[in-house]
Amino acid sequence: MKNLSAILGLVVLPLLATGCRDSESTGQGPGQALVPSLSGTDGCNGAAQAFSAGQVLTNVPLGTWVGDNFSQMAGARGGELLYLSGAAATIVEVDLTGGGVPLETVLVNPGVVQAVVDPLASGPAPILSGLTVLDSDTLAVMEHSFNVILLVSRSVPDTVTLLAGLPNTVPGLADGPAGMARFSFGTPSQLVATGSGQLFVADSANHVIRRVRDDIVSTLAGSGAPFFADGELATSLFDTPSGVSVTCSGNLLVTELGLGAAGGHRVREIQIGAESFFGQLGTVSTVAGDGTIGTTDGLGGLALVDSPMGIVTSATGEAYWVDGGSGVLRRWMPGTDAVDCPLWTDCAAAVAGLGNFTQGGVVSLVSSDGGILYALDASAGQLLRVTP
Repeated sequence: MKNLSAILGLVVLPLLATGCRDSESTGQGPGQALVPSLSGTDGCNGAAQAFSAGQVLTNVPLGTWVGDNFSQMAGARGGELLYLSGAAATIVEVDLTGGGVPLETVLVNPGVVQAVVDPLASGPAPILSGLTVLDSDTLAVMEHSFNVILLVSRSVPDTVTLLAGLPNTVPGLADGPAGMARFSFGTPSQLVATGSGQLFVADSANHVIRRVRDDIVSTLAGSGAPFFADGELATSLFDTPSGVSVTCSGNLLVTELGLGAAGGHRVREIQIGAESFFGQLGTVSTVAGDGTIGTTDGLGGLALVDSPMGIVTSATGEAYWVDGGSGVLRRWMPGTDAVDCPLWTDCAAAVAGLGNFTQGGVVSLVSSDGGILYALDASAGQLLRVTP
């Protein structure tokens, strides 16, 4: 079992705080703010988009990648380099540097993941969804049939090993050594790496946020039941978290699908405080939505969201996600707490126009170094680009 801290390195760098709310850094103990990944684009990356109403999304033609309804995407810093999970538990690297014809490289072929998680081929076919770039040579990816997190080499094709989770088709919620921990990846969801040796996971069917650090898996927030509660980290509650990203002020943003019908349909912020004798301190607050299903403009909780997913954050503080129910691209601007539908004149027009992506589908986003927003619409089998 590889040590995650060794993979990521314990890097201490100044945070890219330009444009982020001062309040995001309050309540943090010394050294508690998360460091966005230096290798991946899952959080605090790329410039804010210069959107205009009616802006057209451009289709990026792909020939090698074949998706399914669980497919998701991650990006690497240093170029327009994307990683897409796909059908038959495959992973394809897509190099869009220079804006020319995409260069596709298959990193994981069919059958490779099954040999790792189910060598006797006695269970269901493996399914991949969320993935994140750990370092210059490694990805982490969620596998759903056996509820584990895998390591995938970015340089040696078909090199896959277990990182965390005990392979089992019966899901569970158990903390402890990475190789014995239990997850429940019931819906397509995300995980995100940080530059401080940690991996945060939206454990969707367990309704919790998990942390992998020093080969130990722990529950950061949530109780295992689908409810809603802001406040202290230890008593916070979530309903089907689907997305997770790191802000440039060192916090986590989490989207909730709300499939348990007891909460969800919100974007939440987690501030991680100091570690105490009684456990991890911190707070959870709501950034957008109030649990009511809808896609509307407004400030903070007054702006309704509908099954949000695929959240990413820019270096200037904005957060982007997709309302899965309406298929609309959303934006939160932390300086004002305004939530809108940036590709439309307003959210009413977005809903009337049937949105930007497949309604009820699965969409993931990447904000590249060059300030380009990529969207993978898994249900439509399309990679789309929004150029500022």
